[in-house]
Amino acid sequence: MNEAFTIYKLIILYTLNEIESPLTFGLISDYLTGHEYTNYFNVQNAFAELLDADLIRCSNTYNTAYYEITPAGRETLELFGNTLSREIRQEIDDYLQENNHEIVQRVTLISDYSKNINGEYTATCSLMEKNVPIFELKLSVPDEEDALRICNNWQASSDDLYAAAVKNLLRPTEETE
Repeated sequence: MNEAFTIYKLIILYTLNEIESPLTFGLISDYLTGHEYTNYFNVQNAFAELLDADLIRCSNTYNTAYYEITPAGRETLELFGNTLSREIRQEIDDYLQENNHEIVQRVTLISDYSKNINGEYTATCSLMEKNVPIFELKLSVPDEEDALRICNNWQASSDDLYAAAVKNLLRPTEETE
């Protein structure tokens, strides 16, 4: 069990290292359980141990936790990564490549909201590229329900909003006479 549990943790580290972007627990858990490496309970325990050892870190939005590998996690992977067989590494690489569009879509669109000091809510919606925001929209709304609606609709509306903003902001200005 101990050797297998170590493999689960190395798979998590390898996956986070290869994708170069924070991932959700669900994406990694789906991979591990879907490929029948282990069960959900073991994945949760592996994540907890990796967090406790500061090999991965977690950042939260209103409804999603994102995980990324830390420098100590990369160092650990360099030292013990060869414990993962070539077949496992290739399987992970294939999975990441085959599911790249879905993975990128889920990790590059981030939304969250918070309550302001004036009692209103600010919804923040970000389009990320390599963990750096390339487009960010902040809207102040009167209530939590509206903020939540904005965050929930961000996924479906982000492409259109980004394209419209770029088109309108990069259009040539009319010269005044």
